[in-house]
Amino acid sequence: MDGDEDASPVPPPSPMAALGRLVGRRILPLLALLVLLVASWGYWVETWMPVVRHATVTLDQAAMRGQRLTLALVSDIHVGSHGMSAARLDRVVALINAQRPDAIVLAGDFVNGEKPDDPAFHPEMLGGPLSRLRAPLGVYAVMGNHDSATDPVAVTRVLERAGITVLNDEAVRLGPIALLGFDDYTRRHLRMDQILGRARVLGGPIVAVEHAPNLGHTLPPDVPVLLAGHTHCGQIDIPGLSTANSPIDGRKLYDPAFRCGLIATGRHHVFVTAGVGSGSFPLRIGTRTDFWMITLTGR
Repeated sequence: MDGDEDASPVPPPSPMAALGRLVGRRILPLLALLVLLVASWGYWVETWMPVVRHATVTLDQAAMRGQRLTLALVSDIHVGSHGMSAARLDRVVALINAQRPDAIVLAGDFVNGEKPDDPAFHPEMLGGPLSRLRAPLGVYAVMGNHDSATDPVAVTRVLERAGITVLNDEAVRLGPIALLGFDDYTRRHLRMDQILGRARVLGGPIVAVEHAPNLGHTLPPDVPVLLAGHTHCGQIDIPGLSTANSPIDGRKLYDPAFRCGLIATGRHHVFVTAGVGSGSFPLRIGTRTDFWMITLTGR
């Protein structure tokens, strides 16, 4: 029989196929744009001036009666990184000085880098700005993991030339308190009593400083205050997302109980600053760089 046969009707696309095309054409480009905008924002935020946070701690020890001492807690400078040029460090130093602290405590990670001769290591950028720090009772420092992994001798030399006292498991009398600086990377657990003894002979309440807040759960009764950095407050703070472990190899980066801020545990006060820089990862999302002004008073 001559004539064209009727064409078979084309079935309508399934709902799932239609949804897939919609996602591919509209939603995925929008999500990509949103991710780009958030990343750009985080890249910019890292260069903002740090937030100055304030706290007062009352210590019930005889040496503190009628006393008042203000410490600036500053950490994680990471000079030479995206967020910390020498010019920005100069501005950060001016901001710290403007708070008029009695003493300044620098809790490590002055540089970037993961190994000796790392191209990210630029200690020469520290000396000029840090030499302009001013506090009547002095400026004190401990080493951080990046300092120890690259060249702690070179970092210490730059700090000392800038007039900063580096505390390597050592203590100094600071007004009514004993300031005890821990080197995070010695086997100090084998000689903790010896290290603490150096502070106890000085008298007064002991304020300890270390780079990472490793002692948070084990502070002895006569160490009412711990000062630390290292965590960057997680740097990325999104509900439901933890940055306490490395997304690459799963290793623990910090104790999530001491991620950020002032953590009160019984009679102890643990301060963990977000740091004034951000290291080799150039984004901050949901966090800000900061430093703390901590006033210690007696009853």
